[in-house]
Amino acid sequence: MFKKLGTQIVFITGVCIIVVVAVMLTVSIVQFRNYNDSIMLQRAVVGMQVLENTVENEINDLAEKHSGFSKDIRFTAAIPGVGTDAFETFMKEEFAGNADLYLVVTDTKGTVVYSSSNYPLSSFDYSQVVNGKTIHGIARCDGELVAMHAAPVSVYGDNYAVCIGFTMEATDWLDEVMKISDCDATVWNWNIRYATTLKRDNGERATGTDLNEDVAEAVLNKDGKYEGQHDVVDRHYYVSYQTMKDYDGNIVGAYWAGADARDADAQFGGVTAAAVIIGVVGAVGIAIFIFVFCMKRVTAPLREAELYATEMLEGRLDTTNVTYKFADDEIGRFVEVLRSAKRGMNDVVGDSSRILQAMANGDFTEAPAVKYPGVFEEIEQNLLKIEEDLGITLSNMNNSSDEVLSGSSQMAEGSQSLADGTTRQASAIEEISATIAEVSSQISSTAQNAAQAGELSKQTQEKVNRQDTEIQNMVSAMNEISDTSKEIEKIIKTIDDIAFQTNILALNAAVEAARAGDAGKGFAVVADEVRNLAGKSAEAAQSTSSLITASIEAVGKGSKIALTTAESMKEVKDMSSQTAELITEIASASAEQTRSIRQITSGIEQISQVIQTNSATAQETAASCEELSGQSKLLKDQVSRFKINK
Repeated sequence: MFKKLGTQIVFITGVCIIVVVAVMLTVSIVQFRNYNDSIMLQRAVVGMQVLENTVENEINDLAEKHSGFSKDIRFTAAIPGVGTDAFETFMKEEFAGNADLYLVVTDTKGTVVYSSSNYPLSSFDYSQVVNGKTIHGIARCDGELVAMHAAPVSVYGDNYAVCIGFTMEATDWLDEVMKISDCDATVWNWNIRYATTLKRDNGERATGTDLNEDVAEAVLNKDGKYEGQHDVVDRHYYVSYQTMKDYDGNIVGAYWAGADARDADAQFGGVTAAAVIIGVVGAVGIAIFIFVFCMKRVTAPLREAELYATEMLEGRLDTTNVTYKFADDEIGRFVEVLRSAKRGMNDVVGDSSRILQAMANGDFTEAPAVKYPGVFEEIEQNLLKIEEDLGITLSNMNNSSDEVLSGSSQMAEGSQSLADGTTRQASAIEEISATIAEVSSQISSTAQNAAQAGELSKQTQEKVNRQDTEIQNMVSAMNEISDTSKEIEKIIKTIDDIAFQTNILALNAAVEAARAGDAGKGFAVVADEVRNLAGKSAEAAQSTSSLITASIEAVGKGSKIALTTAESMKEVKDMSSQTAELITEIASASAEQTRSIRQITSGIEQISQVIQTNSATAQETAASCEELSGQSKLLKDQVSRFKINK
């Protein structure tokens, strides 16, 4: 926003002054406000003291009046007869000019026998007074507050209660408090504004309003006091509250005194406005003085310094003739140092330019002619080092160009020989590649045949396995036939035994029939037939047994042949499995050989490509060497024109 230093200084200083003045004004105003609040609050406290003292004085006056007229013979003479007219006459004479006072007289039992027309209470107990107690203070009864002095008066040996007082609603004594203390005053009947000097806009006294809850808590419930600020009847007041107690020490309400803050606020506003005006005028005056001072002692010298810095930035290091007279202060000394730095930089830059110009013309023998101060000394050393290093480099380049020229010729010859050799290698590699391709083709064919043989061997093995299974089944069937034949043989033997037993039974039957004579002839015929049948059964069983025996022998021979065949078939199966495994291994080996041949072929192709690349590279290298030889000659011619220290 502000680009000039002088303007920035003025701005910052002005802001600082404004801040300081604002802070000082704020502190002063706050202190004055606090002081003003303290004074006004003290006024309210004094008003409270005046109010309390006035109440106390009024009650003491009641006691004096009571003491005076209780000794008056006119008063005491009227008591036994309760002469109303006498009391009225007495009051007119004694209470003249104070219409707020009331008078109460009781009999010896405490019953009210006379009360003035302004007496506000109806049920106050005066029997305690008849019994000798003096009541001096404030009383609250029937919702009313009164200040009273009640004491017994003895007439002819009997005690009568005589009480004089006034209602706290009376405002004359409060107005007197206001005149004395210059503060408004209020009496609270518990938490209701009972009597006050405060008036509303219509001129009526502001009674009947409620006490603030916070104040009621502090004053009525906690038997304390309250001081502070409040808005009362729409006006700002500094207030003081104090507990009000009756003659027995019970809290019955509160006293209030308040100092109207309007005059204080107006005074505070006037002081604040005056302080602000004085602060603003002072701040503006100081800012103008600083502005003029900065323009003369800061801005002008800095403009000249800016001129030097601009010339240095633009590369114009020759000294400018300046007629401005600088003061002997920090800025003047800074400009003089800047001028000297400009001259020194001009000398150093000129000498550096001279050396670099010589180096640009090929002369590396020039040396610095001026002193290079401070960081410029490093520039001097770098220039000398560059000059020395470039000289050495050029000398080395001259020597290296001779060696490069010689080496490039030799490399050209070697590269040509290498190109010829790689060409011959490429031809040989192509022949090897063709041979390997043929071998690879034969191995691939063998692998395919081995795979087909393996497949046929697997099929043969499967058929042999099925035949072996069938032979095993046949052996099992032959064994079952043999077992069955043995069972039949047992049955035939049993039939043979039955035929033998039947023959014996038939013989016995024939013997018995012979014994029987004629009676057994028929039975003898039956027995004979049974014997014939038994003989035939035996012959049949014998024939069947012979056949079964022959069958068993044939089955045994068949079983042996089947077992022999099964063993032979197992051997064939084992040999077939071995043959299948060998064929599988041959197929796997052929496949592996095929993969190996492919890898060899791939390697040969890569070697062939490398050899071809080497051949091309060798030819290119030979051409590059020829070019390098030519460039070396040109480099030697270029380096030889530089002048260097030997």
